[in-house]
Amino acid sequence: MLKFFLYLFPLIFFLLHSVAGMRVAQDTGPPPTWTTIEKPSRHSAPILTWEPIISQAEIECMTKNIYFEAAVESTAGQLAVAQVTLNRVKSHHYPNSVCEVVYEGPKHASGIPKRDRCQFSWYCDGKDDEVRNKGKLWKTAHNLAKYVLKRQKDLIDITDGATHYHANYIDAPRWTRQKRVHASIDQHIFYGQNVRRL
Repeated sequence: MLKFFLYLFPLIFFLLHSVAGMRVAQDTGPPPTWTTIEKPSRHSAPILTWEPIISQAEIECMTKNIYFEAAVESTAGQLAVAQVTLNRVKSHHYPNSVCEVVYEGPKHASGIPKRDRCQFSWYCDGKDDEVRNKGKLWKTAHNLAKYVLKRQKDLIDITDGATHYHANYIDAPRWTRQKRVHASIDQHIFYGQNVRRL
């Protein structure tokens, strides 16, 4: 039961601060840096505080992945897609940055990704990947991307470590035979570690 509430808290916090329309502090000014806070006592040492610096490129890549993979899904569905991206970054089987994970896949000599051979289908489906109308769905994906990247060490992984998923309205791909199902959230089935053969 406690795990359930720990899982809900970050989602409720995110919803209250971005989707429900409450004021959210905007990123204005330079990125966060080390700051010194003096204690009242002359004999005590200064306290250093630190906030992670997340690049705009990483936020943009995560936003696109959430938007193209799960824009019309619930917050949990979008969070699950973001979590799979982060799980791949943490895994030694995949690149170690969000952008490299999102854009992973074979490319032609021209640099154009090979059709239907990418890790995330939207990147190599032959369609334009630039979002022209950045409306409510884009803003929600953008806010969630920033939230997930800044709080990634505090979030409970609702996919239970999944590194793969596919839409539940398509036939299961061949690779699913070697993977264990971890979760089913909205329109996606999430898979993790390999199934052990006896």
